[in-house]
Amino acid sequence: MADAPNQVDTTAARAYENYMVPSLFGPWVEDVIALAQLQPAERVLDVACGTGTATHSAARRVTPQGLVAGLDVDPGMIEVARTRPLPVDDVRISWHCENALKMPFQDGSFDVVLCLQGLQFFPDRLAGLKEMRRVLAAAGRLAASVWRAIEHCKGHDALAKVLERHGVDAQAARRPFSLGDAKELGGLAQEAGFRTVKLQTVTKFMRFPSPQDFVQNLAAGAPSTRHALAKVPDAQRQQLIAEVSAELQPYVDAHGLGIPYASHLLSAQR
Repeated sequence: MADAPNQVDTTAARAYENYMVPSLFGPWVEDVIALAQLQPAERVLDVACGTGTATHSAARRVTPQGLVAGLDVDPGMIEVARTRPLPVDDVRISWHCENALKMPFQDGSFDVVLCLQGLQFFPDRLAGLKEMRRVLAAAGRLAASVWRAIEHCKGHDALAKVLERHGVDAQAARRPFSLGDAKELGGLAQEAGFRTVKLQTVTKFMRFPSPQDFVQNLAAGAPSTRHALAKVPDAQRQQLIAEVSAELQPYVDAHGLGIPYASHLLSAQR
């Protein structure tokens, strides 16, 4: 049966939720939430919220008097976020499918803005940071995470190198790590007008059952990287997986695959 005319395709968003959130994105949520130091009754905006994992975590901390909004430009992500069960009773979450460079909120609408692994994808990062600052109240706070350069995120580093050996453009696999320089990231926040800009770098080991599962999960659900993997001809897919697996053998242990990934954690005041 054909889809209804206005039905949102959530296939990619559900794959992201099922394959990437548990293994690659979810482990960082509580780090950013702790950095934000959320308080009861605060107003929180989660920019580039994806399927709402951090949005829900924030809601648990500011309810019942607080309110939380999640914003993402991808309608599939927002649709999946809307269908997730609420984390607690009496929580107020609003979902917005909007551009982060032109958000539909008045100046000073929020006490805290979160942005987890979204800033590096903005077509204008400085404009995005200025917009986040605009919607913050006078004493508002920003808490964000941005991947460090790809050589510090060993899974994608191995994958990108193997893709390029096969003559495949790996730009989509490298894009998530394109704002990996701490000096550049901090400088952008300061240029946007933020005060008390602080950066820390944290490395975690991302767990997958095997190298093969790592590649297959990326191919199924990684928002950017799956586009690079889609360029690999079917006849080369098994060889590519074998080569990535060989690159990642140093990170295989009795529990499967544990790959180091490093992320910058940014905090700032309006």
